[in-house]
Amino acid sequence: MPTRFPLIAFVFLTTALILAAGCSGGGDKFPEVLEIKEGDIVPVLANSELMAGPNRFAFGILDAEGLPIVDAKVHLVFYDLNESETMKMEIDAISRVPARDAGLTEQITHTHVDGSQHAHFNVGEQVGIYTALVNFDRPGEWGVEIQIDSANPKIKKTIRPRFNVLAQGLTPAIGSAAPRSLNLTVDDVSDIALIDSSATPSPEMHTSTIAGAIAAGKPTLVLFAVPGFCESRLCGPELEIMRKLYPQYRDKAEFIHVEFYKNPGNPDRIPSDTVSEWNLRSEPWFFVIDSKGIITAKYEGPVSLQELDEALKAVAP
Repeated sequence: MPTRFPLIAFVFLTTALILAAGCSGGGDKFPEVLEIKEGDIVPVLANSELMAGPNRFAFGILDAEGLPIVDAKVHLVFYDLNESETMKMEIDAISRVPARDAGLTEQITHTHVDGSQHAHFNVGEQVGIYTALVNFDRPGEWGVEIQIDSANPKIKKTIRPRFNVLAQGLTPAIGSAAPRSLNLTVDDVSDIALIDSSATPSPEMHTSTIAGAIAAGKPTLVLFAVPGFCESRLCGPELEIMRKLYPQYRDKAEFIHVEFYKNPGNPDRIPSDTVSEWNLRSEPWFFVIDSKGIITAKYEGPVSLQELDEALKAVAP
């Protein structure tokens, strides 16, 4: 029996949203209800919110076994569905596999000062997403035709999910002023592990507040992540990508890692004050801020080294 999903019912997969979809049949190109049959592929939206204006549209594709499809050729055609099915733009999506950039093993054993140990888990090269920079000219109902041509596994299909575009999101928007946050630094804590849960903390990414960097007129890359206890397993690789970019930009930009949670190893952990100030509900997140304190780029979930490098070059050439 096929599984039927109303398209307004999104389901989380790690920090991503499954777009209720399947291969459409008969009637409208983007029907209100689609059937996901056994053997169908499923698109997974990696954005917790999309809003009117510029967005990094990010998604994964799961095969019939529920495994990610990476390195496929993917073409996107976007439709405004508010009044009719009006084609608005089309673009090729780019395959991104951040684990290749990070070069981390999928499991790292972290030994604490007191001798206790716990394992850090990272996504591998089998996990990837596709991205495209798009601009939605108004909020409401939208649809995207995803044309997939994959060599491994051999798949050639088109899927047409719906999604909602908000008039305004909860997280700081591209083009808006970044919150002048007073995030904790190494000067505020007795143990850097309280603000950097990675196996090998980076003090150089905990020396400045976001407010201080903006006041100094420095372009800034901010990562919100919990690398030692990341449920999505994405935080460690993203921090490692940030570390690889640091030598190139250390004299041009401030690099700030904000630990997502207070007491990150505590089962009852709560988001840090800075995370709450930025209204973030998932991790990891990257934000790029220019010398005037304006957000020029934002990335939720998996991000490639190339994407961050291009965004940094725009604000710190």
